[in-house]
Parts: sequence; structure tokens; C-alpha cells
Amino acid sequence: MKKLLIALLAILFPMTAFARNSYIENQLKDVKNNVEYNTVKKYKRSYQTLDFKTRNISNLKDPKLINLPQYEKITDRNFNAKLAKDDEIYKRLKAKIKSTNDVDYYNVYRISERLIRANNLDYVNWRIAIRKTVDKVNAESSNGNFVCIYTPLYDSLESNDDALAFVLAHEMSHLILGHGQRQLNDATSYFSDSVFSYSKAMKNSRTMEYMADAEALILLYKAGYSPQKALDALYILDAIPNVNSAFSSHPVTKKRIQSAMENIAVLNPNWVDEGRKNIYNSEVLPAKKSSDRVSFIINKSAYPKDFYQPENYEQRLTRIAYMSYLNGDMESADRLFGKLAKLTGKYEHYLYLSYTEQYLYNFTRKKQYLKKSVDAAKKASEIKSDNKYVAQQLKDILWLENAL
Repeated sequence: MKKLLIALLAILFPMTAFARNSYIENQLKDVKNNVEYNTVKKYKRSYQTLDFKTRNISNLKDPKLINLPQYEKITDRNFNAKLAKDDEIYKRLKAKIKSTNDVDYYNVYRISERLIRANNLDYVNWRIAIRKTVDKVNAESSNGNFVCIYTPLYDSLESNDDALAFVLAHEMSHLILGHGQRQLNDATSYFSDSVFSYSKAMKNSRTMEYMADAEALILLYKAGYSPQKALDALYILDAIPNVNSAFSSHPVTKKRIQSAMENIAVLNPNWVDEGRKNIYNSEVLPAKKSSDRVSFIINKSAYPKDFYQPENYEQRLTRIAYMSYLNGDMESADRLFGKLAKLTGKYEHYLYLSYTEQYLYNFTRKKQYLKKSVDAAKKASEIKSDNKYVAQQLKDILWLENAL
């Protein structure tokens, strides 16, 4: 009996020790997942410098032949005087948009109204809602110029007006760009055409989300908000589990962040002047709580002076190509100026394409870039031989080619 007891103890004690250590060992194996999937590192990005794709170029050739739209500059003195005048009206309106203990409706009104006035979106009534829910970290828009933010997302961004502006501008952009009609068209095609697949509809939906992000950055930038601080909205969404799937209506947030960063780098710096001009030349838009008590109406202008107009393809391509060039992102500028030159046939686009190819040759010493630079300069010369900048570039690049 004694021998049997000793044998049992010898068996039990090692098993106990093994069981205790196996928990730790299994956890050690999973530590790599802690590092890979933790949400803290996602939030950390918002406190770091954005890694825009830029390069410092010495002696950048820019004869200013490509002009981004410019606008009347309102002096700080006049602009601040206008804001002070408007503030007196806002004080009287505040009583009509009473905030609750949970939601600052008045602040959301001020952000929305600023976006609308800065972008000439005052041709229609807007209805903005903040709806309570437990876990819907989201916002949405629907017909009738209705924008809704759910409280989990609102609460997460409550201290960041720039990020709230991004959420509002994103949903406004869906409405401005007619995404509702496009989604309806996709749905109709899906049910009526066997060739049109559900995955294609979802791909279109993801494309529209990227475009709404890009347009939102334009809207909030014109309104004077910080695009960099606005990205906090995407960092919040990035921490929420999401799957990269062909059947998802939204892109994974990590890709949306990268897209937004690329778009921020090529914003037209003159847009700040446009937004100030629009605010200066417009009046405060009155608002009041809706009958549902969770939304408010921002009334349209009685006499809208202008209407928001999204960039067409050539305008956007020109802006992004030129800003990429100024930022030193010659790889992108090369592709985009190539497209632009073929699209327009303008000498200045071929000239900047030649500049770009020359810089790429200087970086890489690949002769293919030098040849392309010569070809682009010759094409510019065929179109505008009497232009002094074209003549100089052709002379410089041919000299470089002959010096090899």
C-alpha cells in the first residue's frame, strides 16, 4: 500500500507542475499576437508625424506655368471682424439649439454650418442628427440631405472638432457626389442583370468610400480645419475589428488612412483662401431643433451666391500631378503628368513631364528616364517652340544626353 501511494504521488506532482507551466508557455506563444493586433499602436499613429511621400529637391524647375485655382485673399483684420459680427448672431441662435447633458448640439451645428458656408453648400436645407445607440460606432447619410452621427462615434471624437468635421464632411460628400443614386443603380443592376455580381457592387461601394474621404478632406480644409487632426476619426475606426473582404461595403480602415494621407499631401494650399472668402461673403445660416428632438435643421441661404462644384477629372489630375511634383514625389508625378499630357496635349504638361523624367534620371541614373525626358521636351517644342522655358529645357536635356 505504501509503495502504491508513493507511485501515485510521483505521478501526480509532475503532472501538476506540467499543467501549471503549460499555461505560461501557451501564453508566451501567443505574445506575438499581442504585438500584432493590439489597438494601442493604432491609436499611437495619431500622435506621430504623418509619413507623407515627399522629397526635398534642390533647384526644382518650376516656371509657374501650371496655376492651381487662386482666390481673393481676405485680410485677417477683415476676416476677424466678420467672425465677430457673426458671433453675435450665433449667440442668439444658441438658445434654439439647446444642448443636453449628453450631446453638445450647438457645437455640432457650428462645425456643420462652417463646412456649409465655406464650401457654398447653402443652396439646400441640411438636417444633422446625433442618435443614441450602444455600440454603433458609425455615421451615415440618406436622402433629404440628412446626416447622422451615432453617439459611440460622437463620444469618441467629442473633444476633437477637426475629426467631427471629417465625419460630417464625409457624409455630406456622399450626398454631394450622388453616391445614393449610384448605389441604387448598382442594386437595380444586381437584381436585373445576372452578369452584375454582388462583389462588383461592393467594390463600387468601397471606391465611393475612398472618394467620400478624399472630398471630405477638401471640404474641411476649405473650412479651416486641420486635415491631420481630422484623421483621428479614422484612427478610432481602425481600432475596431474589420476584415478585408471582396464582400465588404467599406475598405479596411488601414487603407483608408493611407489614402487620406496621400490626399492630404496634394491638397491645393489656396483652398484655405477660398473658404475664408466664402465665409466672409455669406451670412450666418439659422438653425433650429427638429421635431424629433435628436436632430436640427440648418436652413439654406435665401440667396445662394454660388454652388459647390466637385473637381472634374482634368482639374483633379492637374492638381495632384503638380502637387506631387512640388512635394518631390517624382514617381507619382511621372505617371500623372504622363496621363495629363496625353489627355490635354498641352505643351506645359509635356514640359513638366520632361522635368520629372530628368529628376528621376538624376536619382537613378537609368537611361530610360533620360530618353523619356528628351522625348517629352521635343514634344513640348513641337507644340510651343517659341516658349523660352521649353527651349531652355530642350537645350539642357540634349546637352545632358550628348555628354554621356
